[in-house]
Parts: sequence; C-alpha cells; structure tokens
Amino acid sequence: MADMFKIYTGDYSKEGYESGMDDAKEGKPKNKYKFFKAVNPINYVWNFNNAYDSFMQNYDKGYLDGQRVVNEVYTNKTQGERMSGNQNYKYHLQLLDGLQKELNSLKLFINEIEENYNNQINSMHSAGFYDDYINTLKQKYLVFKSRMQELQNLIDEHKGKISKIEQDIEELIITAERG
Repeated sequence: MADMFKIYTGDYSKEGYESGMDDAKEGKPKNKYKFFKAVNPINYVWNFNNAYDSFMQNYDKGYLDGQRVVNEVYTNKTQGERMSGNQNYKYHLQLLDGLQKELNSLKLFINEIEENYNNQINSMHSAGFYDDYINTLKQKYLVFKSRMQELQNLIDEHKGKISKIEQDIEELIITAERG
C-alpha cells in the first residue's frame, strides 16, 4: 500500500536522501542518474515532476550529510588531518574511474529502459489494445528514444572529457615522481 501511495504522490524523498548519503560515504561523485533506478516506471508518466524534484532535492541533502560524516566535520580535527586523503593524485584517479564506471552503468540502464518501454508497447499491441492507443504510445516512445539518445551522447561526451582529465592527472603523477 505504501508503494502505491509513493507512486500516486511521486514522493521519492527517502530514496533520494539515501542514495546521496550512500554515494558520499562511498566517496563516489554525485550521480543523480540514480533517479532512474529509484523511481517506479509509472512515475515517468504520472507525477514525474514531483518524483524528480523530491528525489533530486533530497539527494543533495543526503550527499552533503554523507560528506559531513566522511570528513568528520563535527569533530575538532585540524584541516590538514581531514584533507590528507583528498590531496593525492591517485585518489582523484580512483574517483574518476568510479565516475567512468557509473556512466557505463547508466548507459546500460538507459538501454534497458528503452528496450523495456518498446517491449511493453509490443506486448500491449499483442494483447489487443486499440491502434489509436498503441500509435500514441509509439509516438511518445520515439520522443523518449530521442531524449535517451541525447543523454547517451552527453554521457559519451563527458566520458571523453573524463579520459582527458585522467591523462592530465597521470602526467602530473609522472612529473611529481620525477621530483
């Protein structure tokens, strides 16, 4: 019953907060695309704006709280003690590698969603839904597919930029090791 209420209201505050908190605690960069894993597919059509807003706002809060826990902001440690792990090139390479993996996972997830959407339309057609209804869904699917392709292209663009940054950091590591 609680899941139906969540779908009806589109309130994904809890999921957003927990995702943000987990990402920060694990030292992962922000990944708001987790929204697509957390939200029920019905909310892509029904109450999408509220689902999106509630998830994103609470993801940011959870991420910030997770960073506070990880960095022990609430203690009396000195600045040098808190930042020592972050001032290491290899640490930043690990973060970038984690981001690359997340982007690859997101691409796979997008492909899966797109395929499931198309399969659902085909199943409805096979089940005898009226062509008027099916044609409308096919038109919406084409728009959805186009947007997902734009997202895929954006991911590829960002992966290229990340690769360039990784190369730059690797060069900095070599320069630092030479002395």
